[in-house]
Amino acid sequence: MTTTGIRRLGQALRTITNWVLGTITVLFFASLATLVILGHTAWKADDKATNTTTAGPSSPATPRPSNTGTPIQWQYSGQTCADGWPSTSIGKRGACSHHGGVVTVYQSTPGNLTTNCHPYGHPKTLERARQLAGATRTVPCDFPDEG
Repeated sequence: MTTTGIRRLGQALRTITNWVLGTITVLFFASLATLVILGHTAWKADDKATNTTTAGPSSPATPRPSNTGTPIQWQYSGQTCADGWPSTSIGKRGACSHHGGVVTVYQSTPGNLTTNCHPYGHPKTLERARQLAGATRTVPCDFPDEG
């Protein structure tokens, strides 16, 4: 095989490789976008209870927290160890490793309550937050769909 033939073969292989990698990249991002859209749709699904059981008595509907009440806003308040230890190592590898890991803390307005839930687990109303907190000022996560 001549030098020109080897060059042409190399160019052909590069072209094929670039086309295959480009196709794989496009398919990857298309499937990722589909998952994001479907996941968003699943999170925003209708709140109506549906009975998927075809036989037998239906179970009573789980009481859902009311979204009527005083709206509550949660603002980022910082990070700390899960057990409350004020570590100066947060942001470094191994921070809070003996204290339950690092958690993000959010503060409520109004109510001056705190939580370390991710934003999708924050209660939406002050009344619901106070109900979950009980006698403490720390609000646990609110996942009304779980039961």
